[in-house]
Amino acid sequence: MPRPPASRPPPAVELRPATPDDLAGCARLGARLTRMHHRLDPGRFFTWPDLEAGYRWWLGKERRNRKAVVLAAVARSGRVVGYAYGRLEPRDWNTLRDACGVGVDLMVEPRWRRRGLGTALVEALAAALAARGAPRLVLQVAARNPAAARAFARMGFRTTMLELTRELPKAPRRRQARPQG
Repeated sequence: MPRPPASRPPPAVELRPATPDDLAGCARLGARLTRMHHRLDPGRFFTWPDLEAGYRWWLGKERRNRKAVVLAAVARSGRVVGYAYGRLEPRDWNTLRDACGVGVDLMVEPRWRRRGLGTALVEALAAALAARGAPRLVLQVAARNPAAARAFARMGFRTTMLELTRELPKAPRRRQARPQG
């Protein structure tokens, strides 16, 4: 399938590798993304108190990782209005996925959507991961987010796997043996 044409962010937005000053804004969007996924399927997607602090820590660590890419879309006002995060992953025998770039997060503030910003973030993420040696970009989309799946399909992504989840009954608690003696 041919690659889509390169996309540029709206003129009022700068796309750049996330700086330490961008982390709070990226974390705010990451927390929003997590809450959205949790609302879609609370049994599959976990959440925790103070998501923003967790994302700030994680993305701060990842932006220093040579195998990871954290991008921020920053409006003229200085507000982070979108971000993308991905990383190089090795061959995974469990999933039969060869070494590749994995798109982990993509989030754009709702009022900044439909301006090409999401596409520009994906293309910049793809370029950054390709520059690090990734032969392809693999990502996952929540099954209950068909609009995102359609948007990624327009960018040249194809469906390769479907994740299915089934809740299991809780295992009975085992009694601990009492010490002898």
